[in-house]
Amino acid sequence: MKNLNKYNYINQWLGFVWKQDIGQKVLVVVDDCFKLAVSDDPPNAHGQGLKVLLDKVSLFDDIQGIGFFDLPQSSQKQDIELIIDAIKAWINELNNENIKLYLLVDYFHGLQTMESKAHGLEFVDYWHKNQPLSTEKIAHLSIGGAGLANPYNLERFRKTDIHGCKQESKPLPEEFLSWLDVDESPLCRLWRYSETWFSNDKILVKHNFSEVSKFLFDTINSKSIFLATEYKRKISIALGINLPDAWWDNQESANNIHESLKCLCGDFFCGQSDSNAKRHLSVGAAYLIALMAYKKIYNNINVFVNDASAWVECSQATSPIFANQDKATARDSAMALYDFFICMFTLRSNENYHQYTSGKSQVKSVYFYESGKTLKIQLSWDAQRSSSDRQECLAQTISKIFKQEMIGIPISAENTRSSILRLWRQMAISESGFMGPGVIYMEGDTLIIASRK
Repeated sequence: MKNLNKYNYINQWLGFVWKQDIGQKVLVVVDDCFKLAVSDDPPNAHGQGLKVLLDKVSLFDDIQGIGFFDLPQSSQKQDIELIIDAIKAWINELNNENIKLYLLVDYFHGLQTMESKAHGLEFVDYWHKNQPLSTEKIAHLSIGGAGLANPYNLERFRKTDIHGCKQESKPLPEEFLSWLDVDESPLCRLWRYSETWFSNDKILVKHNFSEVSKFLFDTINSKSIFLATEYKRKISIALGINLPDAWWDNQESANNIHESLKCLCGDFFCGQSDSNAKRHLSVGAAYLIALMAYKKIYNNINVFVNDASAWVECSQATSPIFANQDKATARDSAMALYDFFICMFTLRSNENYHQYTSGKSQVKSVYFYESGKTLKIQLSWDAQRSSSDRQECLAQTISKIFKQEMIGIPISAENTRSSILRLWRQMAISESGFMGPGVIYMEGDTLIIASRK
């Protein structure tokens, strides 16, 4: 359990607080059931969701602190100011001038959901009128209140919906994550969703595809149809992409996708599991990462799904391109490959690689070869030709960098050159020696990702 500490203000126990040394965001929950923030199974619905918020939100690196404070005992000014002063005192203790505060306020004081008990409305009204602290966003958290006045048009999150996400593998509702401005990498999102995937055959995303195929291709039994729909839905949500139905309708295609996912997430992937997992990024996993990067840039996957049979003859798509690595390094490698694709798929004359979300696609075609051991991605630009913003072509630039006696590895992938260097470093790391069984290179206008194992 996270280390929640009691917070006393003027000799009164008014809250529970948690903090870490990184991040800028602070989530403050104002709720008269704040003492139940330590309870996995609160005795009533009023206390639901608080512990779940602590467990889930504290996982994000950009969260510095989470505070649970009492809801004012009445709508009187002095009671409201007591809680606000306690919050201000704790915020000051965090010693961060760049804090971004997100405020969640319960509606009702006590167990009666009556308008006369809706002290949270008065609290929010006071906050808006007096602005005691700079706040990014304010929303309501409650078991009800849909019929109450909402003069500031705040978002509302139901405690029961939050509590329904208590399982480790189930993420918080997307609406809440959006409100909290969680802008995580699609890979981090995938890893959040897929924590238990492939671990056994009792869960939906099963260890053995033969068990999946029993319901995936049964079009008669209603239970099988439901399970098949849920299986595809879970994978699509985790990837953030609706994979084409045609890819699931063929048994070989579906099996190859299932097995390639094991090289990217879940119990088999060495970047996610601590149970001696031995799979690392494969050619098929690289395809899925490229797919996520393309979706991030263009908000569609058109060029990747033109071929309905793309995965049919890809029995070797699980062939590795990285050597086995420890968990943290493997995740860094996956992120380096994702950043590489982001940069390669973005118009080279565009300076801001991380915000380019429109324009003509820089990817012309995507195809597997050699039964999935090789992936070729043809781009609309050529490494041997200069771009509109640089006289040198990419081949010349990279050649100069690698001829240097000392090569510095950038701390982030801000452009094509830095993404290549970061990927190069990650591909050299191996727990059993050095370098890996795969190659990633470019010839003219074509990226080649291939395994030699």
